[in-house]
Amino acid sequence: MNGEFAWSKLAVDAGLANTIEDIDRNIESSLKRDYIKFADLMGTKSGAVSVVGSGPSLKANWKKLRDSGTDIIACNASCQFLLERGVVPQYMFCFDADPLMLEFITPHQDITYFMASRCPPRAFELLEGCKVVLWHAAGDQNVEDILSKNDKIEAMVIGGSAAVTRCMVLARALGYSTLHLWGADASFNGGDTHVRKSTTKERRILVMLNNRVFETAPWMANQAEDFKVLAPILRDTHVTEVIVHGDGLVPHLANTMGFKVDTGVKVKHFFTKARTLWSQL
Repeated sequence: MNGEFAWSKLAVDAGLANTIEDIDRNIESSLKRDYIKFADLMGTKSGAVSVVGSGPSLKANWKKLRDSGTDIIACNASCQFLLERGVVPQYMFCFDADPLMLEFITPHQDITYFMASRCPPRAFELLEGCKVVLWHAAGDQNVEDILSKNDKIEAMVIGGSAAVTRCMVLARALGYSTLHLWGADASFNGGDTHVRKSTTKERRILVMLNNRVFETAPWMANQAEDFKVLAPILRDTHVTEVIVHGDGLVPHLANTMGFKVDTGVKVKHFFTKARTLWSQL
C-alpha cells in the first residue's frame, strides 16, 4: 500500500470469556435439570440443513434461506431475527457461557433448543416448558470430570470457538449430509458487525485473504481459522457437502478452498488512511 502499511501473518490466541469456575458451575446446574440427551437425536436426520449465523449478509439473504426448503438451525441472535420476519426455525443453537447470551433467548413452543451445558442457568429458566436438548462442549477444561462425577455418559461436541462451527459438527452428528451456512461471514459489512448491534464492543482489525481486505474482529478471524480446519474434515472424512451463502471473510475463504459459495450481495470494502497495523490471514 505505497509503503504506508506493513502486513504481518495473523496470529490470534483463543481465550475464555468466562472463568473456568463459572463454566463449571453452569455445567453442574444444567445437569440437574430435565433435558433431552443430544445422543438421543444423533443419526435421526438426513438430507440438508441450514446453519444460520448472525452475520450482516443474513439481512440480504433471509428470504432465500426461508425459501430453501431446508431445516434451519439458528445460532444465537439469528433466531430472533428470523422470528421477527415470520420464519420459525426448527432449532436454536446456543454455545456461550456468558450471561450476555440471555438476550438471544425467545421461548417458542415450535423450536427445539440445542443448549450447551455451559450456558448460564437463567437461559434454561427462560426456556422452561420448551423442548431443550443438552449437549456438552468438548474442550471445556473440567466437563469430562463433571460428567463422570454425576454418573453421566453423554456426547460432547467439538468444533472450535464459535457457535456456527460447533453447530456444523452437531448438525452432521444429527445425520444431515449437506450443510448450508448462512450469515457465517466472520467479518463486518460497511461497519455492521451482525444482523443487529453486537452484545459487546468489538475490537476491529483488518485482514487480507487473496488480495481482498476484510474488516473483522480477532474472534471472527479465529472462526475463519476454525472453518479452514473443520470444513475439509467434514467434507473428506464424513462425506459432507458444505455450501456457504453470503459474502465476507468465511465465504471468500470457502471459495478459495474450493467449496461451493453463493455470494449474493458483495460486502463493502473497508479502507482507512490511518497508520494501522494490518494482519494477513
